[in-house]
Amino acid sequence: MTSFFIAAVVFTIFSCSSSQNMTTKFPEYALACRFLQERHIFFTESEFALIRSVTRHVTIPKHTIIMEQGKPVERLYFVNTGIVRLYRVHNEVDYTLGLVSGNEFVSTTLYLSNGMPSSCALETLTEVDALQWGREEVAVLRKGLHDANKVDMNLIERVMMWGQDNLIDLICLTAEERYRKLIAHQPDIIKYVPLKYIASYLNIHQDSLSRIRKLTAQKS
Repeated sequence: MTSFFIAAVVFTIFSCSSSQNMTTKFPEYALACRFLQERHIFFTESEFALIRSVTRHVTIPKHTIIMEQGKPVERLYFVNTGIVRLYRVHNEVDYTLGLVSGNEFVSTTLYLSNGMPSSCALETLTEVDALQWGREEVAVLRKGLHDANKVDMNLIERVMMWGQDNLIDLICLTAEERYRKLIAHQPDIIKYVPLKYIASYLNIHQDSLSRIRKLTAQKS
C-alpha cells in the first residue's frame, strides 16, 4: 500500500474481458484493470466504455490535499504513480497512518456515499498520476456495472486486511523490522518521503529512525 485506508476505503472500477486490447489503447487504465483482474473482477467492453465516460485522468501536484479531515469526501482516486500520505491531526499532532506508492485506490466509498466527514486526510507527497471519480460518477458506476458490489466488497476486504496487518506489525515486530519491511515492499518511500513522515508511520521518534537507518546500512 501501500496503500491505506488509505484508501480506506475505496470503491471502483474496472477490468475487462478483452483487457489487453483495451489497456493497450487506453494505457492510463492498465494498472487499475490489472488490480481488479488479480481479484477476479472483469468487465465487458460496454462497461469499460461506461467507466471511461465518467473517469478523469488527472495529474495532481505535489503537496495537494485531496481529502480533508473533518469534511465530506468528494472524490475517489486510483493512484497510477506517485506517493500519497494518509494522516490525521489529533490534539495538534500530525500522525501518518499510511503511505501509498501507486497501484492503489485511495479515499473511501463509504464516506463518499453517505456524506459523512472524513476522520483522516490525504496529501500527495509527490506529483501523482491518477484516475478520479466524484460522487455522481461513482453513483453512475454503481448502477451500470454488474460487478459493482463485488468490487466494493473486495476493496473493503482489502482495507480491513491492511488495517489488521498494520496492527499485527505494530504489536509483533520491532521498529527495525517494520522499517525493513517498509523498504522491501515500498522502496520509493525511502527515496521521496521526508523522514518525519516515515518515523510517524513507524510510530517512532525521528532520531530512532536515523539510528535504524544507520544500522540497516551497516548490515547491508
